[in-house]
Amino acid sequence: MANSNFLVVIEDLLAKKKLTKESSIVLICRSGSRSAKAANLLFKAGYHNVYSVTDGFEGDKDKKGYRTVNGWKNAGLPWDYKLEKDKMYWEF
Repeated sequence: MANSNFLVVIEDLLAKKKLTKESSIVLICRSGSRSAKAANLLFKAGYHNVYSVTDGFEGDKDKKGYRTVNGWKNAGLPWDYKLEKDKMYWEF
């Protein structure tokens, strides 16, 4: 479900961090689908340095339904379970 307050929340978060619409924003989700939609929304709202990790964190599903095809994690790129919550947007 889309967050109807997404643009307002992003604007508030950027203001708190003294960032602007010209600042770079990198988005990632599990498969890349939601982050791509969010990047498009931000771009249309005037954020032009927005990037979405194309295949997401876990990537696409293989024939057995497991997310092993592509994505950040499956490419062997660095990741950790320790999250820096001051650097992320977490709605829950």
